[in-house]
Amino acid sequence: MFQAVIFAITMFIGWIIFDAIKHKKVIKENIISGFFAAIVAGFFWYILFIIF
Repeated sequence: MFQAVIFAITMFIGWIIFDAIKHKKVIKENIISGFFAAIVAGFFWYILFIIF
């Protein structure tokens, strides 16, 4: 579980950094989309951790 949380946080930070570099600014829509992408990625990481 801890690994999935760390992965989700890392995914969120990476998403925000990537969008900030790409768009030259941080907007609310990119933060929200990064948050949801991180939640989904963390969930699937946890599922894979349980399976394997």
